[in-house]
Amino acid sequence: MFKKFTDLFKRGNLPDDTRTVPNWLKIKNAQFDGVDVSNNTVDEIVRLTSDEFNELVSSSDNGLLFTFLATLSKEELERFYDYNDRVVKLADGAEMSAREQFESAMAGIDMSQLTDEQRARATLEMPLMINFAKNIYHKITDFMEYARADYFDFENESFRMYEGHLSKIMWDEMKYIPDHFEQVIDHFQGFYDENNEEHRAFFAHLCQRFGLLIATLNRLVAITENRECSFNWFTGKMVEYDLVGDVAVSVDESKILTTDKKLINFLTLTFAGICDESEDNYLSNLINVVETLFEWYPVNRTACEYAMVEMMKSVAIKKVTVENANAFLSFFEELPRFYEVLSFEKIMELKELINHTLATYKPQDNEIFDNEKVKNKLILLNYFVDMEDLYYESGKKF
Repeated sequence: MFKKFTDLFKRGNLPDDTRTVPNWLKIKNAQFDGVDVSNNTVDEIVRLTSDEFNELVSSSDNGLLFTFLATLSKEELERFYDYNDRVVKLADGAEMSAREQFESAMAGIDMSQLTDEQRARATLEMPLMINFAKNIYHKITDFMEYARADYFDFENESFRMYEGHLSKIMWDEMKYIPDHFEQVIDHFQGFYDENNEEHRAFFAHLCQRFGLLIATLNRLVAITENRECSFNWFTGKMVEYDLVGDVAVSVDESKILTTDKKLINFLTLTFAGICDESEDNYLSNLINVVETLFEWYPVNRTACEYAMVEMMKSVAIKKVTVENANAFLSFFEELPRFYEVLSFEKIMELKELINHTLATYKPQDNEIFDNEKVKNKLILLNYFVDMEDLYYESGKKF
């Protein structure tokens, strides 16, 4: 008549699936029966560095952290306070120590107002939040180093500004690339002094890094808007200075995989696909753009999610090859790897975006998914029923 207690936290929808329900799904389904809050510890929190802990505090709803702390024994709570004394560093000028701030806040909580459900939810959600804080802190630091790996050796702050803007635009939403790149090159054209040796060296650097992308955007503007713009000036200077050959060679450099030249090249080929009216080339390179952007998710979350939606919309309306269909499905097959390093809130927002796009544009209805050489489209459909991670082999390294 009643399910066994051991069945409460099984995945349950497939007879041969004995895996336990992941925390994010327990929270989503308000599946809090059987959550043991009595054994909660601060083991994972006290392993955080000061910077990681400060990220945890700034990234999470304080109600979550304080509710979790309210589940702790006196001994565990004292371990937390001691950790604050020893490890956590506050900004200069703070009126109270970290320990004092938390002790004061905890003293003001009416424990009798906390429900069992709130305590159980905090128990499930805190591990997700801790993993998110650790991942995002280091991801941001690593991304800043990665994105700047190809920067010019700056003495001139104006050079830093121009290159910084171009780099930031690439990692922003794709829809802004043509217009925002043009705005930067417009301004640069007015700034540039070709009689200045340092300016010419910086121009050559921009050509090597962005030259093919700018030349492709120049084609795009000419085709779609039938006008000339600063891209045409920039491309003309590349030819005049005989830099085109240097730019072409730079595409094949081995360091492409360790700098954002990989993203630049895939973006260039994506826009070239539009110019050439080649749906196959456009989609294959758009998929590569999405995969490259997601190497840094969720640091560049807006860009990732915009490109992902554009990819899904494109699959919905275009003729798709077997190769592109399988690459598209492989992306969604592996996407649940991020559930291991996202907060519950971020997981739900990502899932909602995917489900909304699937329901609205229906890429899964493309006839290519009936081809026996294409992976099972259940990879997509399972997002509707919270079973998408069945296709993901857990343990993939980030």
